[in-house]
Amino acid sequence: MKKGMATIGTVLCSIIIVVLALTLVSTTWANSGKPGADSAAGQDALGQNALAKYVIYINWDACAYRYYEWANSPGQPGTPNLNYLASRGALFTNARNGIPGITNPMQTSIVTGTWPAVHGNTYRYYDPVENLVKETGRHNDAETIAEVVEKSGLPCASVQQFMLQERGTYTDDPYHLYIQPGAGWLKRVAEAEKILNLKPVFGMNGKMITPAERPTFMAIYADDLDAAGHNASPGYGFSVARDYDSWKAKMTKLMIDMDEGLGNLIDALKKLGIFEETAIILTADHGMTPYWGPSSLQDLIKTVESLGYKCEFLGKNERASKNTDIVLVSAGLSVQFYFRNAISDAQYKALIDTLASKPYVGGYFTADDLKKEGAHPSLGSLMIWPEPPNHFHTSGKLIGLGGQHDSGEESSRHVFMLISGAGVKQGVVIDSPVQIIDAAPTMSRLMGLRQPANATGRVLYEALVVDE
Repeated sequence: MKKGMATIGTVLCSIIIVVLALTLVSTTWANSGKPGADSAAGQDALGQNALAKYVIYINWDACAYRYYEWANSPGQPGTPNLNYLASRGALFTNARNGIPGITNPMQTSIVTGTWPAVHGNTYRYYDPVENLVKETGRHNDAETIAEVVEKSGLPCASVQQFMLQERGTYTDDPYHLYIQPGAGWLKRVAEAEKILNLKPVFGMNGKMITPAERPTFMAIYADDLDAAGHNASPGYGFSVARDYDSWKAKMTKLMIDMDEGLGNLIDALKKLGIFEETAIILTADHGMTPYWGPSSLQDLIKTVESLGYKCEFLGKNERASKNTDIVLVSAGLSVQFYFRNAISDAQYKALIDTLASKPYVGGYFTADDLKKEGAHPSLGSLMIWPEPPNHFHTSGKLIGLGGQHDSGEESSRHVFMLISGAGVKQGVVIDSPVQIIDAAPTMSRLMGLRQPANATGRVLYEALVVDE
C-alpha cells in the first residue's frame, strides 16, 4: 500500500512539474509575441513607466505646416479634429525635416530617430568608384521603432508605413502585422480600425489574417497630400491644378478632408474605450514646393562650365564621360555636386559665389553644412536649390505647375507635427525648433521603452507630463 501511494505521489509530482513547465512556456510565448523574439516582455524597457498604453503614429506624407494654416484661415471650415487633438496635446509650429527632403530618406529618419548619415538612405547619388548614379531604395542601416517594440515582446502593426515592412512588422505575423491596402487615407483608417478591433484584414498575399492582439504601437501612412501636391496626375481622384491659386485651394480642401478621416479614427478609439489611454503623434516627411516655367538647368551647367570645368548632368544608372570634372545629380529641385578631381578652397568658394549670384538660385549647403544637417556623405560636396518657382528639371513646366520637395526651401522643410493624448501635456503650443527625428525617441518614452539603437533625436519632454 505504501509502495502504491509512493508511486501515485511520484506521478502527481511529475504532472505538477509538467504543468508548471507548460505554464512557463506559455507565458514566455505570450510575452514574446512573434516566435523567435526576445523571451522577456519589456526586456528593452528602461525601468521607466509607460505614459500611454497605446501609441499611434500617423504619417501624412508631404503635410506642410502651411496647409494647416491655410485650412484654419478666415473663411475656411478649419480642421476640428486636428484642433481637438491639439487641445489635448502639443502642437509644434516649427518642426523641420532633414536632407534630402525626399520620401524614403525622411520616412526612414522618422522611424529610426536619426538622419541619413547614420541610416544610409539618401535616395539618389553618384558613386565615384563605380562611376554610376545609384538609388538607395528602402535601404536602412538603423533600428526602427517597430523593431524596438517587437524585441520588447509587445504587439505592433503597420498600415502601409512601408519603411516598417519586414523591419518590426511582417506580412504574415498576426502579432506584428504589416498590411498594404492601397487607396487613400480613408481606406487606411478603415483598415486600422479593423486591426484595433481584432478583425480580419487582407494580408499582402491576398489572404485574410486576424491580428492576435491589439497593437501597443501602430503606424498608419497616407500619401494623399503628396500625390495631390505633385500635381502630376489626378491620382486618388484629385484634379490637376493649372495655376498656383487653384493648387493652393486644392491642398487646403484636401487638408480639411484628411481631418475628417482623422475624426473617424478618433471615434473608433472612443468606441473601443481606449481613447484616453492612447497617445497619437502625427507628422510628415517633407512639405511641397510648387514650380513652373522653363528649367534653369542648362544655364546652371553653362555657368559652371564658364569657370573652366567640364560639367555633366546624370540620371539614374548613367555614367560620366572620362573628361568630366563635375557630376550633377538631381531629383528636380536641388542639385548635388560631385567633384571628380581635386578642387582648392578658393575654387570651391568662387564656384559657390558665382552660382549664388544667379537669380534662380535660392540657397545652398556647403560640404560642412551638409554634414551638420546629418546628410550622408554620398549626397555630394555641394547642394544648391532654386528660388521658387524656378526648378532644375531636365525640361520646362510650361503648362500648369508641378510640386517637388527635395529642397532647402521653407515650404519643403517646414512640416506639421502634433502629439496628443495619454502622457502628453494639454493645450501646449511649442514654437521652439524640433526635428522629425525626435518622433521615435518620444514614442519610445511614451511606451516606456528604450529608444531605437541608432537614434540621435531627442525625447520631446517639453510636450510630456514627465520631466527628463
